[in-house]
Amino acid sequence: MNEDMDDLDRALFALPLATSPEGLRASILSATVFAPSREFVAVARPWEMWVGGVALAVAAWLCIAIVAFKGFAAALSVNIDLAFRAVGDPSTLVWFALGCVVTASVWYVGDGNLRLRLPFRGVRARS
Repeated sequence: MNEDMDDLDRALFALPLATSPEGLRASILSATVFAPSREFVAVARPWEMWVGGVALAVAAWLCIAIVAFKGFAAALSVNIDLAFRAVGDPSTLVWFALGCVVTASVWYVGDGNLRLRLPFRGVRARS
């Protein structure tokens, strides 16, 4: 083995290097540094922005209410505990499982392409 790093460096530098293809540097620069700037594309639709804004407003209100009002935090804690106990109730779990089974069976009947919709009548009368 090479115990001296200088010998290893000399051996590595002595290896022949392959030449890069013509225009490789120019194509990399044109795809990265010199690429035209892209236009801003809005990611969220307006209703998503509204839902996010309302959720943030409710979260901010809850944080302020928990810190500012002594009784609110205790009442919130009790109500959250009751909600978790209601979800964990065996009858609630049975009804939830039954709903999942009915939904899955309706979805998978007919190859997943079954569209169950109520008949829709247009506003205009046909003549």
